[in-house]
Amino acid sequence: MTPELKAKFTPKAAKKPLELSQQFISTCFSPTGVFLLAGSMEGQVGRWSLVPDKPEPELAEKPPLTGLISWVSTCACLPDGKLAVAADSFGNLACWSYCDDATDPVWKIENAHDGWIRCVLVSPDGQKIATCGRDGRVVFWSADGKKQSEIKVGGDLSVMRFASDGKSLFVGSLESKVTQWELAGATKVREFDAGLLFKPNRLQDVGGVHSMAVSPDGSQLLVGGTQPENGGNVQGKPTVLAFDVASGELKKKAELGAGGDVFVTDLEWHPDGCWLITTSGNPGQGKFVCWRVEDEQPLSETKLSNCHAVRQHPSGKWLVLLTTNAGSNGNGKVVDKDGEYRGNSSPLVVMTFPTT
Repeated sequence: MTPELKAKFTPKAAKKPLELSQQFISTCFSPTGVFLLAGSMEGQVGRWSLVPDKPEPELAEKPPLTGLISWVSTCACLPDGKLAVAADSFGNLACWSYCDDATDPVWKIENAHDGWIRCVLVSPDGQKIATCGRDGRVVFWSADGKKQSEIKVGGDLSVMRFASDGKSLFVGSLESKVTQWELAGATKVREFDAGLLFKPNRLQDVGGVHSMAVSPDGSQLLVGGTQPENGGNVQGKPTVLAFDVASGELKKKAELGAGGDVFVTDLEWHPDGCWLITTSGNPGQGKFVCWRVEDEQPLSETKLSNCHAVRQHPSGKWLVLLTTNAGSNGNGKVVDKDGEYRGNSSPLVVMTFPTT
C-alpha cells in the first residue's frame, strides 16, 4: 500500500451535505446519472435531478414518488433509463416512470410477498426484476409486473446479488445463510459459511447478512454484517467476508471497526480496484471506508454518522452517501427551540476522490 494509493482513495466532501426532510435508507442512480432516487421510512421514493453545467455535483429535489405505505428499504432502476422499482416493509412492490411529473406508480402489486420485502434487483440484461424478503422466497417479475417464477430459499432473506454473467443469484439471510442458485433450473449451486455473522442471544436472533457484492470478474463474493456480541443494543465488529465463488472457500475476514461500529451496511465496487463500504452502529457511529481485499488495513476511513448506503455516479467522478443526522439517539433529549422532539433525517453527503 503506497502513499500515492492512499491519497488516491482519500475522499473529500464536494460541498455541504444536502439536508433531507425525511429519513432515507436506500438509494440508486438512474443509468444515465441524471436522477438519484432514495427510499424513505415514510413510504416514499425521493428523487433529485442533477443540475447541469455545474462545476460540482448539485442535486435539485423533485416531487417524491408515492404509492407505497411503509419503509422503502430497497430500490433499483431498470436499464431503459425510464423506470424504477421499489418495495416496502408491508410486502408491496411498485414501478414508476421517474422522469415524468406524475408521482403515482405505473403498476403496483400489493402483497407481492408475505411481509417485508428487503431487496429488489434488476438482472444484468434488464429482463427480470427479483425480490426477496422475510417469507423466504425469491420471486422474479417482468418489467411490466407479471410474475414469472419463484425460488423457495427459506429463512428471513435480506439481500441478493446477481452473478456478473446473470446466470445465477447469490442470496443472504438474517440467519447468515448464504447460497448461490442457478437460475435456469432453480437449483442450489453451493453454500457459503457466514455463520460468524449470526448469534442467538436469549430470545433474540442477532446479526445476519446486511450487505453483499460480487466482484466485476465474478470470482469473489463479499458478505457484510457484524460479529455480534449481544442482543438489545447490538454490539459487534463490522465485518466483511470475502469468499472464492468457484470453491465457496472463505479467503479473507476483515474487521473494519470496534464493537460500537457494528454493521457493514453497504458494499460498492470502485472501477479503480477498491471496495467502497459503509458502516453504522451506536448512535452517531458510522464510517465510509475504502478497502482492498489484499490489504490488512483500509486505504482510508471517513467518520460519518450512521451510514446506510453508498452509490457511485455512473460517470465515476463522484458518489453519494446516505447518513443520519447527529444526535439521533431518540431518547427525548434532542428537542427544538420549542421543546418538541426532533425527528431524524438523512443528510446526503456528496464526495469525490482527488484524482476524479
